[in-house]
Amino acid sequence: MPLLALLTDWFLTATWPIVGQWAMVYFDPASYTLLSLSTGFLTILPFLIIGGRLKRIFEPGLRGRLFVMGMFGSGITSILFLYAVKHTTAANAAIVCQIEVVYSAILAAWVLRERITPTQGAASLLVVAGTGLILGRDLGTPHWKGDLVIFFTPWMFQVSHILSKRLPKDVDYVVIAGARMFYGALTILPAVIWLWATGHGHAVFTPASLGILGFQAVFLGSLNLPLWYVAIRNLEWAKTTAVMLSYPALTLV
Repeated sequence: MPLLALLTDWFLTATWPIVGQWAMVYFDPASYTLLSLSTGFLTILPFLIIGGRLKRIFEPGLRGRLFVMGMFGSGITSILFLYAVKHTTAANAAIVCQIEVVYSAILAAWVLRERITPTQGAASLLVVAGTGLILGRDLGTPHWKGDLVIFFTPWMFQVSHILSKRLPKDVDYVVIAGARMFYGALTILPAVIWLWATGHGHAVFTPASLGILGFQAVFLGSLNLPLWYVAIRNLEWAKTTAVMLSYPALTLV
């Protein structure tokens, strides 16, 4: 089950750079993030209500960690990635994002005491080399800004993943996914209000933009996130991340 969840999640995640780039035609990054997280949360809400799981999102012993997970795992990171894909290509975004493998290996060894194997070390060096080639090639081009934002963003995902690994075992995957979308949306709500109050918000609602938003919310939110937590809570963190971050091969196809 965890391996199947990981492979399905891998397939869905491969679409994010393309979907994100399409979305930026119709929305600003912050508004799109708020809309997609809110819609994703509403989609998963019936499953949270069943069995009384919704109240766990607000449980005093959990809500602090869940808030940080939502802020780093969905709110801030989504805005930064969407901003980045406005300034670079979907292929570049997928490839540069592989630096997350390095962040994952370092944090797994430091925080979770997972051993870095020689194979993981060699793979990390290859990732650094490949990312360096992309950044060096784009130096001085309009893509440089987007590439650089993506390079420095994935550590936030890893902080969120560490917290998920340390949640009590009785916190199920739907609760974690729902909390991440809820608190991610809550985190960025003030920024979105400020954007629209100052005349910088942008949203165009057409059948195409609603279709993109719906795909993001359902397939990359309310479906993708529970699958990810099935995988990461049952498999070794660094290796799970390494498998997941091979998705650019599919993105490029």
